[in-house]
Parts: sequence; C-alpha cells; structure tokens
Amino acid sequence: MKRFLIPIIILSIYACSNPNKKENKQQSIREQNIIDSLTNTEILDKKVYELKFKEVNGQAVLIGEKIELLDKNLKTIDNISKLSGKIVDIKGVSDSLFNKSKDICDAFWYVKIEIENIIGIVNGRQVFEIQNSNQDTIFIIDSTQIEILTTDFLGMGVDYEGDLMGCPVDQPILIKDTKNNYFGLVDLIQNEYSKKASWDNEYPFFEIRSDDGCYDKIESIIVDGTDIRLKIHRRWQEGENDFEVLLNFADNKYKAEYLNFGEIKYE
Repeated sequence: MKRFLIPIIILSIYACSNPNKKENKQQSIREQNIIDSLTNTEILDKKVYELKFKEVNGQAVLIGEKIELLDKNLKTIDNISKLSGKIVDIKGVSDSLFNKSKDICDAFWYVKIEIENIIGIVNGRQVFEIQNSNQDTIFIIDSTQIEILTTDFLGMGVDYEGDLMGCPVDQPILIKDTKNNYFGLVDLIQNEYSKKASWDNEYPFFEIRSDDGCYDKIESIIVDGTDIRLKIHRRWQEGENDFEVLLNFADNKYKAEYLNFGEIKYE
C-alpha cells in the first residue's frame, strides 16, 4: 500500500482578523436601511415590482428539504426537492435582496438555474455557489486530479457590503474526483469531535469554515491507499487549534470523519 504526502498546489483559505464593529447606533441605522430595501415577495406576486437579474455563469449545488422551482412571476411551477445535492448551472442572480420575514438573516437573492431540461428560479438560500479553484486545494493521486472546492450560499451571510451582519451560514465543501467520476458533497459521519467542531450543530455535510467565528486552513494532505487525511488549522477569535479529518470514497460517495479535535490554545 502506497503512502504519500501530497503538497498543496493551491490554497487560499486564510485566517483573517475580525472586522471592527461600528458603533451600535450606526449599525442599527444600517440594518434598518437594509431591511427597508428588501422587497416583499407578496408585492412581486402583485406585479408591482419587476424582478431583474444580473447575468452570471457559474455552478452551484442545491441543498434543501423542500426546493420549489419558480417562474418569472415567482409562481411555483414544480417541486425539485429530488435535485438536492445535485450540481446546477447558475444563469442569473437578482440585483436586489428579498425577504419573507423581518429577520435580516432570512434575506436572500433569487437565482436562475438550469439543469438538463429544467430551467427556472429558486430561493438563493438553497443555492451554494461553487468557488473558483484558485481559492481551494488541488492535488494529484496516481495521476488523478482531485479538487476540494468551497461554497458560498446566496443568502444573507456574515457581512453585507462591508458591514458585519453576523448571520449564521453553512459552508459545505465539494470534491471533484476525475478517476471516480465524482463531483458532489461530502457526507459527515457524526461523532464527538464533529460536534465540538460545529458547536453541536449536526450538519450532514463536511464544511471548511471561513466566517466571523473561525477560519480553517488545510495544512497538509496525507494519502494512504483510499484514505485521504486532512490536517487542518483553525483560528478562532480568541485562539487557535488543530484537528484531523479522514476522507474516504466508498459506494460511489465521499464521506468525512473527524479523527480528533485539538485543545484550543487561547491567545
């Protein structure tokens, strides 16, 4: 059985400092302005507002228990929940944010998608845009290229136009494996370490975090047969720690399992 230490060709998941918060009064005014600018979908149904899109050419993975496909008037034309976990093409993103509640963290962009013969609009909170490879990790195993790709979902996140919003986000990764003809999400095996890493949030997919709570950086990749071991350094606002995650491809699916989760070293 061969054992390799794979050098990371491209990686730019960086630990960053938390942006300075503005004074409470300024932040309150800014959030109110954002809320005031969100267009309610009920108004759209009455055709008082014309939905406009910016042309985009990209790819995304759909994630959601109930995913509705909408027409240009935001009327439901199909239930495409069966496409959860599938890769779709992005054709456009609305030029404005929208919301169905008073909670700023529920805001989202509408997204035009296409997959095979299915074309329509979906809620951006269920669309996780795949990021370019120059932000992620590419490595070679036995002449086979494997990519670890990060995602950003098209809803309100940690920041908006330079202002810290602090909204919780999911950040699942995808693996693109040419040998196994695989391009998709990585299922997470839940254990005590995964719970520590995710603050007891049992999210079903493996994530590489990059938000106001913590920032992950892959330090090394070790390949042992069919196993891929990631050594990851996490920087928190108040400290840092290290942990290892095992990736394995079996039954036409990649799975991830936390092997440990190191003690946080406080600054």
